[in-house]
Amino acid sequence: MSDNRFILEKYLPTTSYFQQKKFDCGNKLINKFVHSSLKKQVSRHFSQAYVLLDVEENERFSAFYTLTSFKLQGNELEIISKGSLPRDIPCVRLVMLGVNISLQNKGLGRKLMSDALHRVHRASKEIGIYGLYLDADPNAIKFYLSLGFTRLDSGSLDDIGKMFLSIDTINSLLD
Repeated sequence: MSDNRFILEKYLPTTSYFQQKKFDCGNKLINKFVHSSLKKQVSRHFSQAYVLLDVEENERFSAFYTLTSFKLQGNELEIISKGSLPRDIPCVRLVMLGVNISLQNKGLGRKLMSDALHRVHRASKEIGIYGLYLDADPNAIKFYLSLGFTRLDSGSLDDIGKMFLSIDTINSLLD
């Protein structure tokens, strides 16, 4: 698969994306979000989204992710803390990420995460960001662990995983 096959761009709620209403990543919650809530979330500034368009298929809506501001409580980060933390910890939250079923296991999720990490890295140079937080679907926990995320809760691999990647780790990966 060539790098020229896909375009990654900021999602514009005023644009009609080819096949967005038929997007299927295999996760009902994410699919429903893309079909009925993504446009509203972005247009109301609750999050920003980035969409991967497949040039070979009429710029089909093929993958996406969303970011928003978030805060964690200091005690939620005790597992990774190297000292005392303030009560409120500013971070970025990866709300949703999905890749169309037909394109899974081709490295596109990693490409989206690389783009997200670069955005968090750049934003951290302007405002206080302690890291990137996400709630991982049980089927995606191993994927996020492979990217360096730490699981903050003690749930099993069958539970939603609260996961975090510190800005220090992000910066060391990207600087």
